[in-house]
Amino acid sequence: MTRSRSIGVALASIILGSGLLAAAGFALASAEPSSKAATCEPPAVMGQCHITISAYPDSLAGMHGANGGAHPDWVSYANRNIILPANSLITMTINNYDGGASPNNDYFRKVVGTIGNTASFNGGAPSSYWSQDMGHTFTMRGIPDNQPNLFISVPLPANPDVDTCAAAAIGSLPQCAAQGMGNYPKSPSTVTFTFRTKGKGVYQWNCEYPCGGSREGQFGYAMSTFGYMSGTVTVE
Repeated sequence: MTRSRSIGVALASIILGSGLLAAAGFALASAEPSSKAATCEPPAVMGQCHITISAYPDSLAGMHGANGGAHPDWVSYANRNIILPANSLITMTINNYDGGASPNNDYFRKVVGTIGNTASFNGGAPSSYWSQDMGHTFTMRGIPDNQPNLFISVPLPANPDVDTCAAAAIGSLPQCAAQGMGNYPKSPSTVTFTFRTKGKGVYQWNCEYPCGGSREGQFGYAMSTFGYMSGTVTVE
């Protein structure tokens, strides 16, 4: 695929994905039990919130249940809905247990919309760009006419142990743990960033790294199905 065509596929996914996710996300966000939603831990105090979510190479470790739901082999975030307080400073950590490679649009290597447009990758100094292999992205945008404008996009570092652990016998390697469909890496790759919420509203988030299979550009399956590589952020 040529670079210009790759960029076109990525941009088209943003436009088309926004419309499709908006309708599904708005309805499902309010219907999802709060026990399955990611929330501030501990509860927000003095306008500050700390929250942690995770991304996995299959659907057996998160909200889909022990059997992985309808698509146990699909990549998935652990939660599809995130609940945050309005007008607050949010520090989010994303643990990534999945691998990755290069994106087909380098725009998504950038950190956008966070405080200082930076993030800390694997505990390092704040940076505005991730140049190595990416696992996924956390890309959040508003559902039109429903809330104040807020756009955030952060790349997730790929986990270097995921392929080794997937191929190893369960319990045979110290860096691997028996989870999911076999082994996950014990230690996730991490990204931590801070942003400020505005007024109440419902936002949608999705992954912009091509990891879904099927359609040209790898934007099908998990990437185009709500609750796997997409979800909502409810600001309340």
